[in-house]
Amino acid sequence: MRAKVTKSNILPAITRAVSVADRKSIVPILSHVLLEFSAAGLCVKATDLDHSILETVSADISTFGSAVVPATTLNDIIRKSPENAVLEFMLMDKGHKLAVVTGHSRFELSTLDPADFPAISTLKNTCNFNVKSSELSKLISRTKFSISPEESRHNLGGLYLHKEDSRLKAASTDGHRLSVSHIETDIKEHLHGVIISKKTVGEVKKLLDMFTGEIALTFSANQVQFSIGDVIFISKLVEGTFPDYKRVIPDASVDFFLVNRAAFSEIVDRVAVISDDKVRSLKLELNKNTLYFYAVNSKVGNARDEMEVVYSGPNWNAGFNAGYLLDVAQTLPGEKLKIYVRDSLASILLTDESEPESIFVIMPMRI
Repeated sequence: MRAKVTKSNILPAITRAVSVADRKSIVPILSHVLLEFSAAGLCVKATDLDHSILETVSADISTFGSAVVPATTLNDIIRKSPENAVLEFMLMDKGHKLAVVTGHSRFELSTLDPADFPAISTLKNTCNFNVKSSELSKLISRTKFSISPEESRHNLGGLYLHKEDSRLKAASTDGHRLSVSHIETDIKEHLHGVIISKKTVGEVKKLLDMFTGEIALTFSANQVQFSIGDVIFISKLVEGTFPDYKRVIPDASVDFFLVNRAAFSEIVDRVAVISDDKVRSLKLELNKNTLYFYAVNSKVGNARDEMEVVYSGPNWNAGFNAGYLLDVAQTLPGEKLKIYVRDSLASILLTDESEPESIFVIMPMRI
């Protein structure tokens, strides 16, 4: 096997493959990347058995062949080569070594048998539809931050994707907050609710941000496939049942106040400097048209700030995790936040008047 590839073509593909490969696995081949040189070009493959990526890049190929080499090492070699480098790949020693040559630099990497690399199969069209990459990227941005980080709560450890009428909806919760958003689609297929893993959400978001146009989503009974340009990303779906999130969404008929989103975000971030690093507790208090912010830390001191708001309801106060408030305020794009309140023990509902399709629920905390 002998082929030449430019750094600009191969580096992005190898970098994405490194993100998928399992560098901590006790199975050595899962920390490797499979390079397949054929008439179609160079296909780069990586998998951790739960997530797989395939990407085809253009290459000048003299003779066909394949090699399995350490993903991180190959990525470092390519990344540290000159910017306009052309890398030449050659199999040597009866396929037991892969030579990577650029300029005066030469590397010889030990290889594993390509036949031992786990097979990666693309999905059949059991449920297939297209969406705009920008729309799906926005949907993920509005909801990914409240995915639970706790591995023991696996059914909360991903993004719940489902169809409702003409809408593709996404929801996530860690048990303390909830994020829900949707995009309008013309999907004809019936889509049962599925949970997409946190790793998949992160990797797909990075792919969407570098691609414009439509992408294809394909679902099987236990997998999802994203076809994004020349990249195919396949992932197992998270097992389990996502909770009935609609039951915890507060009634929007209660009192609410309007607040400048940017100013609210700045004050929360500033006052939270005093709060405990782990809990990040913050007290909010409404009195007529003024919103007060308080933070107390027995070891450091206390902080207080205030801002004008539009509010005509009774006095109100409650404690919240400052990070949860910031996640919402820093994610939404509009000028005004609309915050619905009831009492100090009730969850609050946050919306952006310029983006009513996205709603957020945050539970209060005792402080």
